Amino acid sequence: MITGAALFITSVTSAALTCAVVAWAAGGFSFARRPIGIVFLVIWFFWWLTIALYRRLGAASKYSRRIVVMTLALIPVYLVMLVVAPWEYGHYTGPIPRDGPLSWVGLVLFAAGALLSAWAMRTLRGSFTMRLNVVSGQGLVTTGPYAIVRNPAYLGYIMALFGLSLALSSLVGITLAFGAVIFLRLRIRREEQMLLNEFGDQYREYMQRTRRLFPFVY
Repeated sequence: MITGAALFITSVTSAALTCAVVAWAAGGFSFARRPIGIVFLVIWFFWWLTIALYRRLGAASKYSRRIVVMTLALIPVYLVMLVVAPWEYGHYTGPIPRDGPLSWVGLVLFAAGALLSAWAMRTLRGSFTMRLNVVSGQGLVTTGPYAIVRNPAYLGYIMALFGLSLALSSLVGITLAFGAVIFLRLRIRREEQMLLNEFGDQYREYMQRTRRLFPFVY
């Protein structure tokens, strides 16, 4: 008998594989034969699977009004990245060189961002939600990557989006990545205000010893 957990894992794995196939189809057959394309597909698959496994919708709250709609608006960004970026890589010879050192730097940045966001989501253990909320009994997490910056998952997203854009030499991807940064800054501000309201001095003290997004900078 298949358990609910096994069925869920099977479903998200199938969806992640579908995303990989879509990216391969958009990039053309040669895309999946190039080292950059192969590594990109592997990283994308595991990044998407991690998000599906660890991110939850969360309960509605007074903090979540409008922000969940804006969060859902990021889904088309991911889908455009998944289709347009591989298509650019496979068919377009734009100003960013293909398969050069910059592409490999982008893959490293993509992988590092995916790992960082996965580490952050796992550290929160189910509290990483699309809706902004704090449930009864939830404590403030300041360990793992949260001991370095206050929003490591969002930092991981930014690294991954810019990394995959560089890896596939995608001007559209870079443009969308900048757009995602604007949204994430808005979400971070609302999220930190929520945590200040809920945890008070404990969160203020945490803010004094950590940076918001980039270690030692911001």
